[in-house]
Amino acid sequence: METINFSQLALIAFLVEALIQTIKPIYDKEKGFSRSRLLSIGIGIVVCLVTGVDLFTSLGFEMNIPIFGQVLTGIIASRGSNFVHDILKFVQGKANSQPSEPEAFG
Repeated sequence: METINFSQLALIAFLVEALIQTIKPIYDKEKGFSRSRLLSIGIGIVVCLVTGVDLFTSLGFEMNIPIFGQVLTGIIASRGSNFVHDILKFVQGKANSQPSEPEAFG
């Protein structure tokens, strides 16, 4: 088993929160199911499956079930471009904050 570093854990936590915030509004006790939210998620998943887009694999996470990364990416993509932009900013911030190789003393 490969070790996970803090940046990977933070990224997974961010992506899980994104998934939860996307899935949560699907059903409202008073209004029932949100057809537009379901349609958005469905389209996002289909587009990612057809195009092979997988955010998790591109970030270096290996999936035991390869299609699962595409489905999760489709759910995240269904939030729209502003949200995906926020994810990219988060990932870039984590990449930029990675410590560089230690300098040799001597």
